Amino acid sequence: MAISKKERRLSIWIGIAIGIAISSMLVRYALQKKSQQTKDRPGNYNSLACAANGRPFDPIPKKIIDRIPHGIVIYFESNQTNSEKNESTSEKSWIIESAGSFRSERLFVLAREISPVENQNSANGYLFHRASELYLFPKNEITIEQFEKLIDPEEYKIIGENSKTGDWILQIRDFSPTGLRKTKILLSNMDNLISKVTMIPWTPSI
Repeated sequence: MAISKKERRLSIWIGIAIGIAISSMLVRYALQKKSQQTKDRPGNYNSLACAANGRPFDPIPKKIIDRIPHGIVIYFESNQTNSEKNESTSEKSWIIESAGSFRSERLFVLAREISPVENQNSANGYLFHRASELYLFPKNEITIEQFEKLIDPEEYKIIGENSKTGDWILQIRDFSPTGLRKTKILLSNMDNLISKVTMIPWTPSI
């Protein structure tokens, strides 16, 4: 039995409506799937797994998230104990990749949570530094060229100088918490060449 022109037009519109509805459902499903995969990707704050080695990390404290809302956790270290000024503290460290002023710029931030051990009522402290660079203050008029001959060029590189303080900026290849400690020990043993080694403070771009 032949259908009328009106019925044919109605069938076409019904088919279009069904097609649009199915297409919308597929798009929503794809977006939800992509969002879930992003959340589960190693390094994402919700994944609780480091991007570099897949090891678990503790949940990011809110005060760190507020400073670095969209980051990727590269490394994590906990249970560090320090005793300074007769006060014992424990420390957790997250190495987080954050976007810089330019979209192509990659910044690696050392975010530290410092907790008092004896006084549980004291608030935790939070410190932020650049993870992949250190300030070095040379002594005995040693030049950058002379210093670079004494370090492993695969691991370390002088990338600039602070015009205000005269500190050299040393870039570090292994900027994991363990790698940072090893670098500090190495430089401390070069006290005939370097008088001071300091972390570079970090503040978020506005």
